[in-house]
Amino acid sequence: MADDVKPPLSLIATTSAGGLLGAGLALTGLGLRLWPGLASPFGVWGLWTGTSFRWGVETSELAWPMIAVGCAWLGVVVGLWMRLGWIWRVALALAAVTAGALGIALTLDLVALAGLLSPSLGRWLASDEHERGG
Repeated sequence: MADDVKPPLSLIATTSAGGLLGAGLALTGLGLRLWPGLASPFGVWGLWTGTSFRWGVETSELAWPMIAVGCAWLGVVVGLWMRLGWIWRVALALAAVTAGALGIALTLDLVALAGLLSPSLGRWLASDEHERGG
C-alpha cells in the first residue's frame, strides 16, 4: 500500500488553493471589521476594495461571513489530510458558496474544486475507510 502513503497531486492542489483561499478570506474579513476601507485582492468576495456596496449590504457587514468561510476552508484542508470521508461533501458545499466570489478568490476556488472532483482524491479518502473497516 505504498500508494496510500504518498498523497495525490489533487490533494496537494486542493490544500494549496483551499489554504490560500481560507487564509485570504479570513484575514481579509478580519481586516474589514477593523479597517472598513481596507484594499485587498480578496476584498469582499473578490472585490478589490472594502469601501463599496454589494448584494444590498455594506461590505463591512459581509466581513463575518468571509471570516466564517475562510476558517471553514482551513478546517476542510485539515479534514482532507485526516482522510475524513464526510469532509468531501462539506468541501463541495463550501466550494459552491465560494463560487460567488470574483477575482483571485474565484480562481483559487476553481483549483480547489478541480482537486476535489479528481478521482485520485476520492481514492485517497476511501483507502483509509477500508483500513479502518468503515
